[in-house]
Amino acid sequence: MDNKLSQSRLEQESARSRPQAIRDILIVGSPIIVMGIVGNVVGLSTLAGGAIINLGYVLMILVGAVILKHQGSNWRQIGLGMPASWLKTALLGVGAFVAAVVVFVAMQGIAIGLLAALGLAPSEIDQSRFNPIEGNLPLFVLMVILAWTTIAFGEELFYRAFLITRMLNYTNIGRGLSILIAGVIFGAVHFAEGPVGILSNGAFGILFGWIFVLSVRNLWITIIAHALINTLRFTLLYLGAA
Repeated sequence: MDNKLSQSRLEQESARSRPQAIRDILIVGSPIIVMGIVGNVVGLSTLAGGAIINLGYVLMILVGAVILKHQGSNWRQIGLGMPASWLKTALLGVGAFVAAVVVFVAMQGIAIGLLAALGLAPSEIDQSRFNPIEGNLPLFVLMVILAWTTIAFGEELFYRAFLITRMLNYTNIGRGLSILIAGVIFGAVHFAEGPVGILSNGAFGILFGWIFVLSVRNLWITIIAHALINTLRFTLLYLGAA
């Protein structure tokens, strides 16, 4: 009788720790959602608002690490594993950066044309929350540091590694649809940049999703590319040329 109870208890614990895509995505993504809302209330253009949003990504990484460890996995197994060649990974990262810039700019033109065709007033990407960067060297340096840490790592870990891996491994959703869903969500969270920003970010999110999958889940490629994109963006904003 005791053996049966013990076996039943082990089965229940195993069921609770077994990966479940929707549950895991909601749990790991909750810090991003909560801190994103708080950051928006405080103000995206303020230093405090930006800090809160970045804290959300740090908490997401920690929560994700706990969830993955409980399931016998870790961030290395779903994207942060040591690449066979750092040089090749870096070169691919630069290539992904160039491709993302092309896709980003092309999608801006498409989005503006689409909005105009629908009779809506087209506009550029709303970058007003980054206005304080212009001519502000200390803030620019801080943003570049964040570009290579919480922003690149946080967004790539969740929107590419965790989101896509969970859908591919633990649902019946196919590869293409998983990448599309992750890209759409990535675009949607950039709502502060307006319709053109949502579509442009969504497009390069889909591109990065494909790169992540085709590279056999080498997340370092898209982390490098993402950090380069944000560095370029913050540099243009600092110079007033964005």
